[in-house]
Amino acid sequence: MAAEAAQAEVQALLAFLTRDAKVPLAAALPKYNALRKHGLVTPDAIAKADIGILRLIFTDEKILKQVQNAAKRLSNPKKRAASTILSSPTKQRKTTSDHEVQLELPYSDLPIDDLRHKTIETNRAPLFLAFAFCLTKYTFSEQPLSSRLSLAQAVTSAGAQSKAKYIGLTDSTAEDEGWAQGQPKIRLMGRDVPVMRRHVATPVIKEEEDGQETVDVQESGTMQEAFWGIDLEALKKSNGPLVAGKMGGAGPPVYRREGARAYMLKSIDLVQSDDKKGEHNEDAKPEKLSSPQRSKKLTAADKTARREEAVAVLLKAIDHVYASWSTTLKNDELDRKASSWYAQVRPAVEYGQAGWGQRGKVSLQAIVDLTKRP
Repeated sequence: MAAEAAQAEVQALLAFLTRDAKVPLAAALPKYNALRKHGLVTPDAIAKADIGILRLIFTDEKILKQVQNAAKRLSNPKKRAASTILSSPTKQRKTTSDHEVQLELPYSDLPIDDLRHKTIETNRAPLFLAFAFCLTKYTFSEQPLSSRLSLAQAVTSAGAQSKAKYIGLTDSTAEDEGWAQGQPKIRLMGRDVPVMRRHVATPVIKEEEDGQETVDVQESGTMQEAFWGIDLEALKKSNGPLVAGKMGGAGPPVYRREGARAYMLKSIDLVQSDDKKGEHNEDAKPEKLSSPQRSKKLTAADKTARREEAVAVLLKAIDHVYASWSTTLKNDELDRKASSWYAQVRPAVEYGQAGWGQRGKVSLQAIVDLTKRP
């Protein structure tokens, strides 16, 4: 348990430095042990730290200011957005690698009852991706975050290709043509997803002579088998085979972790954040939506923060539902339920090709209502 707590701590602190303070990963990694030595492992502690100590750790004045500003912003409840709150160690993943910390998604600390009054705007694919990604936390909990994002994107893209064929946008899919044959598969959201095995290293937890633990993020720890989701359409275009050395140096065609994360953050927006209870009606006709808060002139940073908050509250609502059922349902049962839950709350769109990519509103009230009742 001590090792897991230490791993969670390094994940949280490095996520703060790289994501919130915008410190390059190469510059952030050497600072961890120095910050931990002085007990500066949270934004609040860093915000209140003596400036002399911080200058000893961050000799670059520009980086020092970035860290100070981010710490003050996150430790001030009046200024921080729900989407940029640093998640606590108990909410962190159990496995990590040096590259994983940059993939952390926004986390919201809003109470569940407050989520009921939120409404998001999105099209169906990003919502499906969010449901699939949250599901992997329970059905593939041993997988690192990068793999979970890749698998979620793979099943989302496979579903989109099938839908495109169904409504006549394409004649066949790479899966129909057999490009998944011979590949190992995992089951996610009711679909068999072809995968490629990979290996990732976890950090080394070292105990010093004085009994204190340090985390060496430069060394490789135990190797863990994980998966990439295969991009069958890209494999088809490249004419295979699935061998890294024969793919023009770009590596095998798999869904990269960064793509899935970026897709959610650019495709999901917050359209209601007041105290009015949102409503969801699956039979309602889709409406043309105006951009959220269009009357106000928002900066690019404002728009990014709003989208991050939208993703944060959406993921928390979905995770709350899964968590409520996870103790009574087996993994395969939870997987089946997840697909039906998504279908119940997805935005209403026009039938056929007219509805392809169409955006709609989704009330988080409808998602929270899926929670298992006592």
